[in-house]
Amino acid sequence: MARKTKTIQIDTGRDKGKTFLITEMPIMQADKWAQRALFALAGSGIDTAGINPNGGMLEMAKLAIGVISKIDPQIGGELLDELLTCVQIVPSGGLARSLDIESDIEDLKTLFELRKEALLVHIDFLTNGNPLDTN
Repeated sequence: MARKTKTIQIDTGRDKGKTFLITEMPIMQADKWAQRALFALAGSGIDTAGINPNGGMLEMAKLAIGVISKIDPQIGGELLDELLTCVQIVPSGGLARSLDIESDIEDLKTLFELRKEALLVHIDFLTNGNPLDTN
């Protein structure tokens, strides 16, 4: 089965009109990303009671993106940057190509939106009315 993809078009700001393609990480990369994030959260004093650090992306979804700001900035930055590895830019009339963050993104809001959407590509099954039994 092919990995999930999502196309995002930016409607406002300096990046208005730009299109980005987000592709789900391979399963092992996604699982390792989620485990690193969960261990970083647990090590930062955030209450992770009831969260299984071996639960991967499903458990990560339970914590939400907002708590990432409470972990060590270096670790948090690495995790956020890795989300951007899922993103490609689609130049007008062209094929998707690797993202060059320094030249392809001009607006901080776009950067946040792309990271958020990259995370959501991995956990969208939770919002599609298909809750999974995690027991």
